[in-house]
Amino acid sequence: MTRPARRWTTSYRFRLAAGYVVLVALFAVLWAWSLYGPLTDAVIDQQRGQLTSVAQAGAVALAETGRPTGPLVEEIVSRTDLRMTVVAADGRVLADSDEDPAVMENHADRPEVSAALGGAVGHDVRRSATLGIDQMYVAVPAELAGERVAVRVAESLERIRQLSAQARSTGLVLLGAALVLALALAARMTSTAAAPVERLARSACAMAAGDLAAHVPDERGALAPLSDALSGLRAQLRERIGALEAERENLRAVLDGLTDAVMLLDGDLVRVANAGADALSRSPSGVARAALEQTGLPAGLVSAIREALEGPGTVVRELGPDPLQRYQRLTVVPLGEADGRGQHLVVVSDTTDRMRLDSVRRDFVANASHELKTPASAIQLLAEAADAAASDGDTEQALTFMRQIRDESSRLQHLVLDLLDLSRLEAAPAPDAVTDMRQAVDLSLAAHRRAAGEKGLALNADFAAVPGEDVYAAADPTDVAIALDNLLANAIAYTERGSVGVAVSAEKGTLVVRVSDTGIGIPAADLPRVFERFYRVDRARSRESGGTGLGLALVRHVAERSGGRVDIASEEGRGTTVALVLPRAR
Repeated sequence: MTRPARRWTTSYRFRLAAGYVVLVALFAVLWAWSLYGPLTDAVIDQQRGQLTSVAQAGAVALAETGRPTGPLVEEIVSRTDLRMTVVAADGRVLADSDEDPAVMENHADRPEVSAALGGAVGHDVRRSATLGIDQMYVAVPAELAGERVAVRVAESLERIRQLSAQARSTGLVLLGAALVLALALAARMTSTAAAPVERLARSACAMAAGDLAAHVPDERGALAPLSDALSGLRAQLRERIGALEAERENLRAVLDGLTDAVMLLDGDLVRVANAGADALSRSPSGVARAALEQTGLPAGLVSAIREALEGPGTVVRELGPDPLQRYQRLTVVPLGEADGRGQHLVVVSDTTDRMRLDSVRRDFVANASHELKTPASAIQLLAEAADAAASDGDTEQALTFMRQIRDESSRLQHLVLDLLDLSRLEAAPAPDAVTDMRQAVDLSLAAHRRAAGEKGLALNADFAAVPGEDVYAAADPTDVAIALDNLLANAIAYTERGSVGVAVSAEKGTLVVRVSDTGIGIPAADLPRVFERFYRVDRARSRESGGTGLGLALVRHVAERSGGRVDIASEEGRGTTVALVLPRAR
């Protein structure tokens, strides 16, 4: 049986119609049985009663009239298909409506005659010896001339069968009409009873399929509670599914907002994955709903996850570095079993920046310790030397040592101040900080004019690119002052002749401050590292100029802290230009 046929045969309408059909069929069978069984018996009984009545009428006529028996018998049944016979007490036939009594045999042995002569009504069905056809006989007791006789009436069974057939035909016609009417009523009742149930069923199926906008018919009568219940259920489902959707979206937003890769594993299958997990994958279709080996995750990470899944309890492993010099922390937490398969929460954290920061901090501590140790040791040695010279009375040498102590103290002070600035720049800036770049440049130039003048350098500012404009940077004024101070100090320190200039321009929402010099320049091999802390291109010259190696690192921190950047271009023997790019305040 095909699926549509099976669905139809199991439908409510089909079952209801089948019930009506069974009842109608049962009624038809009973009716037909009555036409072929009880109806025939009833016709026979009816005809037997009629024959009895005719026989009794004949008996009365014989007793009350003095007419001859033969003509009287013929007259009684002359207009019927009946046959009447009068039989004497000894069995002789006295009269017969169809035959000559003289040629008829003795009837004393006939069952119905014997019963009538005995005073009772007798009847029998048999083939007539005289006529050779099946007959029904009824005999009643009577008196003729004071003697007991039997009056018998007979009728052909063929006639009775014809009457039965006529009654049966009429019954079958009525049965057919009744069946048509009953089936029509059954179809009507089935449609009327099944239609509202089917409408409610369709609504329920649509809701089960996820269509919560499906119309729920407003039924009346016995189905009204079901209709109301479905409407209430739809409203509750809408509310709950809406809440679940909101929670799922919130959970998805939270998961995707995490920088860590998060996956829920159901056995070997990734059920849920966030954007961080997809970012690790090489597969364009993402990680979710894929087997672990088919997620496109790095092979080393997949192998580590496999090993962690086999371990007991929560597993935390540090991974890396990989060929891309990335470090990761893998955390696998068992969540129990579902459908016989173990579920695990897998979290992959990228620890590359932390590892690099730790490395930078270690290098910074080592370099800072070294840089602080050098002037501190020099001060201690110079102090001892000055003390010894003073004890020997060599005042001039003692004064020389004191000047050196002053220089080393100044160098130590600059280093400490730079470290304090660097620590300050690692904190988050104020969100509403604004700096007037014209004022900041003028103040920085004023602070360095003496140093530039001592070396015979021209120090100037160029605002020609922003004539008549307010130029404000979205940066902290102190940060900008630190950056300009270090850029100008470096430019003056490494320029022997020529000039140092500061030019300000505006480019699409940004301000660019370029500090240019005509100094010795920087070798191309050193340019990528000049913004590292404590990196010096020429260490000997840096120490002579009092440089700490933190100047350009501070400039870089100022740019990054303000959401900008710093660029550098240099050519040995021709000078250097450093461009500080900051967001423009409007």
